[in-house]
Amino acid sequence: MRELRVFGPKNFKITIPDEAKVTFGPWSPPTEGAKYQDRSDRALAGTLRVYETAKQGASVLAVFSGVTSFRDSVIDYQEEVAREEGAILWKSDHEGYRREEKVKRHTSFLSDGENEEGGDDGDTA
Repeated sequence: MRELRVFGPKNFKITIPDEAKVTFGPWSPPTEGAKYQDRSDRALAGTLRVYETAKQGASVLAVFSGVTSFRDSVIDYQEEVAREEGAILWKSDHEGYRREEKVKRHTSFLSDGENEEGGDDGDTA
């Protein structure tokens, strides 16, 4: 069995058989001569289909619409995040007010499911 992470309006995981075929594309393939701007939002939405096997005529096990992306869970995914910490100080003197900013910026890569402190963020999707 394989596990896929699926992203869209809802983020979720699915477990599929090893021999299952997965396809991703528009809800409805365009007809010949159709233009991109003529398509409805529903027709343009990404659709993830899971078939029993890769063989011709295999049964469809599942169809998920509105999918923006997906990946197999065995693929390690890390996302770069930036964290800014700082303060804005207003100082007053005989010339008036002056604004002073002190900002420290740090970037790091987080693995899927980690929060910025390095722990699990409790994501169940």
